[in-house]
Amino acid sequence: MIDIKVVWHKIPDTDCTLSAIIFADFLNKKWMYSATPYIQWKLNKETEYLLNLLDIKTPEIATSFPKGSNVALVDHNEEFQTLDNLWELNVEFLIDHHKIDFSTMTPVNIRMEKLCSTCSVLYKMHKEQKIEINEKIWKMMLAWILSDSLLFKSATTTKEDIIIAEELKSITWITDFEAFAMPMFDAKSDLWDISIEDLIKYDYKVFDFNWVKAWIGTLETTNPWYWLSRKDEILKWMQELKEKDWLDFILLSIVDIIWEKNISIVLDWNDSKVVEEVFWAKVENNLVDLKRRLSRKKQIIPELTQYFS
Repeated sequence: MIDIKVVWHKIPDTDCTLSAIIFADFLNKKWMYSATPYIQWKLNKETEYLLNLLDIKTPEIATSFPKGSNVALVDHNEEFQTLDNLWELNVEFLIDHHKIDFSTMTPVNIRMEKLCSTCSVLYKMHKEQKIEINEKIWKMMLAWILSDSLLFKSATTTKEDIIIAEELKSITWITDFEAFAMPMFDAKSDLWDISIEDLIKYDYKVFDFNWVKAWIGTLETTNPWYWLSRKDEILKWMQELKEKDWLDFILLSIVDIIWEKNISIVLDWNDSKVVEEVFWAKVENNLVDLKRRLSRKKQIIPELTQYFS
């Protein structure tokens, strides 16, 4: 039996967390594998809410494994997001829905699709291979398709994601998507006891745009104005982060889930110049209205990539 450690990216969101748990369960139902999911950092409150709701144990934290360990990567494939010693490990599987930025010395079992959620990819894998699924797995899949698509409002949503969600509706008997999703969004927004430092690191990714090191953070919330009222505190931490990590560009998007709007915090004149040239939007008092750009992956990163290239 092959031991597989299933891991997701360093700053875990609900898609990567549930995907790892689901894919570990998927592998365990095949006679040749013994799989265990791991996290690389503490969970956000949306994920905690779902795991508590479904009575699922939180996986252990691990940022590296013994040399030669077999691993499966879910919901990411960039080196800076993964395990500290990935180069010492055997990557057996890669399940993802992002652009490819990955290479290995040996062949890898890869499943990547242009879908909104990794859970949508895993749903198709279960269906194709006729893998038995229990009620908790069905609900996990549906929960994150709704969350990752922001109730189908995100630009990353595909027709296939919607079809899958409808199929899961008939299986789980969850007929009111909004009623099921809003407590998740409220949990995601319940950040009153989180420090500003942790807040800006809640959901971020670092990108290398043609030798330009960029930090792009996103905070999806049902109460954006609370965080915008703490703009000065956030700017202070963004400045420290930019200096500490030798960043060339930093941007934090406050995404209003209800009104489908993105108000982003911009640190300084140099970053403002980039934002204004890329998005044709005026930066005033360190804020910029990026309108309905709800998806970092599809509506922020491609434009920045093109600009810096």
